[in-house]
Amino acid sequence: MAYKQIVYQRAKEELERRRKKAESENDARRLKVISICPEISRVEGEIASYGLDAVKALAMGGDAEKYIRELSLKSLAAQSRKKQLLRENGFDENYLDIKYTCLRCKDTGSQGGYFCDCQKKEVINQAKLLLGETAPVKSCTFEKFSLSYYPDVVDPVLGISQREHMASILNFCKDYAQNFTRKAQGLVMYGGTGLGKTHLSLAIANVVIEHGYGVYYGSIQNIMEALEKEHFGRKLVSDESEKEAITSADLLIIDDLGVEFITQFTTAALHDIINTRLLRNLPTIISTNLEMDEIYEKYTQRIASRLFGSSLPLAFCGKDIRQIK
Repeated sequence: MAYKQIVYQRAKEELERRRKKAESENDARRLKVISICPEISRVEGEIASYGLDAVKALAMGGDAEKYIRELSLKSLAAQSRKKQLLRENGFDENYLDIKYTCLRCKDTGSQGGYFCDCQKKEVINQAKLLLGETAPVKSCTFEKFSLSYYPDVVDPVLGISQREHMASILNFCKDYAQNFTRKAQGLVMYGGTGLGKTHLSLAIANVVIEHGYGVYYGSIQNIMEALEKEHFGRKLVSDESEKEAITSADLLIIDDLGVEFITQFTTAALHDIINTRLLRNLPTIISTNLEMDEIYEKYTQRIASRLFGSSLPLAFCGKDIRQIK
């Protein structure tokens, strides 16, 4: 998984928040119980002392094993007494157990030196939340992609209806997302505005993230602004490298290629991104309103040939869905 560091940090903070919340709520329950039945505090003291004595006994040698068994029996008896007192005072016998969200790792995120499943799930959740800060991922799913906006009459150029053509692209994108790996082929989604390119690229992102892969999404303008800011030293040194995040993401999605202001810097940066990811064998999805010949005309031969030489072109057709809506 190649997520941005902020994703891991946010996941860690969320697990810590859960753990502290569970322990704080347990402290409140304990105060309530002790105010009604002070004897429980004494019994808890006994349980704690038996545990401490067992640890000390490990260094005794000789009859330590027998002594530890005796302490264990006393501890079990005290725990049984604690549960009895809780029941007698109207509480569930497990009322004072800390209610961690994950009982396996107790909301630490680690189990046996490895990531607990709960942390893996939270990393995925935080990755989706981070993506949602810059893109409408919740509304851009395969289920919400409607083919009804595309004409259902035979297109003389396509030989089939635009709806059939877009249905084949939709099904292709579904398969692409379900079978995604870091060695997947790149895609270039091209065609006019409002045809669903951004929607389907983000629908792919939704599924890919759920499968545990890191996705970096950005419009070409935002990506170039971030790289320019980093290149010319207008960011904190402690900040994560934007360039490294872009070039190492499991999947990079560049939206709206062609709307950026072309400069020597943007041309060089775009070539660097594409070339670096090709060398790392990592897939990139690019959406653009430009036609293929316009891409060759607007960008250098080096960029265009790398784009189409390593990516599968998907031609979107139809009328601007935003205008139809």
